[in-house]
Amino acid sequence: MTEPQAGADPSQFTTRAVRDGDDWVINGWKFFSSNARTAEFLIVMVVTDPDVSVYKGTSMFLVPTNTPGVRLERHLGVLGETAEDGMHALIHYDDVRVPASALLGEEGGAFAIAQTRLGGGRIHHAMRTIGMAGKALDMMCERALSRHTAGSRLSEKQFVQGYIADSYAQLTQFRLFVLHTAWSIDKYNDYRRVRKDIAAIKMLIPGVLHDIASRALQVHGALGTSNEMPFTRMVNTSYLLGLADGPTEVHKVTVAKQVLRGYSPSDDLWPTEHLPRRLAAAKEKYAEYLEHEVGNL
Repeated sequence: MTEPQAGADPSQFTTRAVRDGDDWVINGWKFFSSNARTAEFLIVMVVTDPDVSVYKGTSMFLVPTNTPGVRLERHLGVLGETAEDGMHALIHYDDVRVPASALLGEEGGAFAIAQTRLGGGRIHHAMRTIGMAGKALDMMCERALSRHTAGSRLSEKQFVQGYIADSYAQLTQFRLFVLHTAWSIDKYNDYRRVRKDIAAIKMLIPGVLHDIASRALQVHGALGTSNEMPFTRMVNTSYLLGLADGPTEVHKVTVAKQVLRGYSPSDDLWPTEHLPRRLAAAKEKYAEYLEHEVGNL
């Protein structure tokens, strides 16, 4: 999906496919194409109808990597990888001709396919985060019980106890939220219906992993920063997960919009729960009882 000039905003995509007889001809650039170095074929999302919404005018094609015109311009590494180790590519599609049978799904149906994959992919990111964060918590607790300094074990230091308590609570809350979201997906079999919760757990992923891995690193001291422990990679991965399958900011906007759909604006100048307004409404509702009580006095 991603292009050099467009990541999270698909309306900026410019890679095109034009029908030419029984074939489609693809032109444009794609960036961060995962596993392109070793793939036998590529899945490319392109604009096939520029005159309608991008959500209805894009299609996906299966393109063998040995197709004439497919040019893997360069690979790049992430999280400190070298270009030689990187599995993400910048690809130039230069008059790439593929048969009509290369169309994946229906013409104009790319987003229906993408959202099905992305909905599941985001919750899979959350599940992997639970595993990584849980491993970091385990290592932090082991270290706290094993290391002595300043007259006592690390596990007896209140700062370290705070790290452990915060990490346990943060991970448990996140795990339950992910479990609830997975249960909702199974129940409704409709990613769109669960969109709010999927976006919410996706926006929480970077913070959960970053916080717990960072605390575990700190408890391990200088060893925690070294390449003999996994914490720096975990922390770096938290930043990657804040971008993969949509940046955190986009998911926050999605959550807010979905939450707001369940509310309505106040019907006059004052908030619904404005105390003078509530008091006036209560007096009006119970007027006859209030008059009766006053009369008895």
